[in-house]
Amino acid sequence: MLAWKCLYPIGIHFAISQVLSYLGMYLLVWRTGADITAYYQQALLLTGLTGILASVPCIWLYRGDYRRRSLTGILGRLGKELTPASISDGRIQDFGAGSGKNVSCSSLIGGHLHIPEMIMFLVIGAFLGQYGNILVGLFQQYLNPEVYQETQSLISDGKSIWSLIFWMGIIAPLAEEIIFRWLVFLRMRDNMRVVTAALLSGLCFGIYHMNLLQGVYATILGTLFALLLEWSGKLFTSVLLHMGANIWSLIVSDVMLYMLDHTGTMSVMVLNVFLVLAGTYGIWYCYRKYQKRGCTRKI
Repeated sequence: MLAWKCLYPIGIHFAISQVLSYLGMYLLVWRTGADITAYYQQALLLTGLTGILASVPCIWLYRGDYRRRSLTGILGRLGKELTPASISDGRIQDFGAGSGKNVSCSSLIGGHLHIPEMIMFLVIGAFLGQYGNILVGLFQQYLNPEVYQETQSLISDGKSIWSLIFWMGIIAPLAEEIIFRWLVFLRMRDNMRVVTAALLSGLCFGIYHMNLLQGVYATILGTLFALLLEWSGKLFTSVLLHMGANIWSLIVSDVMLYMLDHTGTMSVMVLNVFLVLAGTYGIWYCYRKYQKRGCTRKI
């Protein structure tokens, strides 16, 4: 039962992706008589639409999970102070503040991220994405990267960088984090230790990518995103991390080449040192905040 509860949100995304995939194949290939290239040219759009459609029911599911955690005390001090009578029509009364005022559920989902924090998580994501790619690259001879690279080329050829950033750097990360971190990881976390839940949810994330190279990379990053989500206690942490990783992977080659041509090798080295120091500090900062609040959950 626990496995079903944790995994069926992935099934929602898979079902929608299959419907849109077959519909796209019918309209773009079978009906017109075109070759498979016509389908791949629209695969980015279909993937984005899948994420948008899957996110709607999954956000609704997360809101239900949040209310349940508030009632059962999973969320630490705040959750223990809430009673069933305090939740009505999506509003929660802030008894802990002693003010008696009503606040929306959204304002209690781990609190708001300030702009410096948003930038920090984007940079951490870029750091994890860059060095995750390097780590996976060390073993690529065992991971059969050719099939993945050919498919990615078919999908991205002819697309502007802004289109790629929108669909692959913003929409896809948002949808995947709602499903794999907000639902799969946090539901596992309700019944497991944080490291176990992070590892298992990361493995699910990797397997769902359905190719070895991307699966290993996604497993590593998915596990780290889950840990940082728990440590920060703020819901959109993992979304920003994922966006930072994806956007940086899309632009890093152009950025590095531009810097080499215009500012020299030293500037590239400085940028890499900055990513390492800023990323490492950001991870340490999140973990220290987690320790200071007694390792209690906030989401």
